[in-house]
Amino acid sequence: MIPLKIPPKQFWVIDISNSFTKYAISDSDQLFKVHRYPTPKINREWIKKTFLKNKLSIVLSSVVPKKTALFQKTAGSKLSLLTGKTARGIKIDYPQPEQIGADRIANAIAAFQIYGGPSVVIDFGTAVTFDVITQKGFYAGGVIAPGLNVMTHYLHEKTALLPFIQIQKPKQIIGKSTQEAMLSGAVYGYQGLVKEILLRLEKELKGKLTVIATGGQAEIVTDGIAKIDHVNPLLTLQGLRLYYQHLKK
Repeated sequence: MIPLKIPPKQFWVIDISNSFTKYAISDSDQLFKVHRYPTPKINREWIKKTFLKNKLSIVLSSVVPKKTALFQKTAGSKLSLLTGKTARGIKIDYPQPEQIGADRIANAIAAFQIYGGPSVVIDFGTAVTFDVITQKGFYAGGVIAPGLNVMTHYLHEKTALLPFIQIQKPKQIIGKSTQEAMLSGAVYGYQGLVKEILLRLEKELKGKLTVIATGGQAEIVTDGIAKIDHVNPLLTLQGLRLYYQHLKK
């Protein structure tokens, strides 16, 4: 059998978050099929089997230091690691760039390159983050709040009678069961959080922002929020694709 040859202009983009890792083969124009893998299961053999057989370069963002180190050790020179200090495609206006999560940098790169500025990215993950990009392409900082799952898991763990719930769109505001009541509080409460933070950001920045939402629960929470201009579930991986293009110039 003749081995499958992948054009050398293609490369891997990988985003390691606390719960899941998303990855895809990309080229300068697009992402191909996106995969998900549980982050705790990542090991050296999986990295070798999945990413090192086709000899493609690897572009990585990660918020899990142990998995970052494992990729660095296993992939070696094939790996380009996005950090606040290595960012391309935007500028950083932040006192300690190394403290900015790599996923937030990737989001900011994609937001500015695709949608322009001033803009704000809301990423609904383990934490919900708001990241502000100025009209001139500076990453200016943001806001961090606990994510939906963190909040509902905490209620379940710390109270005897409140169950674990799966986040989904509520049928109505008035819950007819404990689960429905928790769901309403979580989703509609987060909608209120998003609206208030966006209102204060626009007031502080004195102007309209282009608002981009991403993350696994973006479509559930942002439904009905008029200030959301775009929902882009692949924003982080697109940011890695654009970062690699700037890196190779």
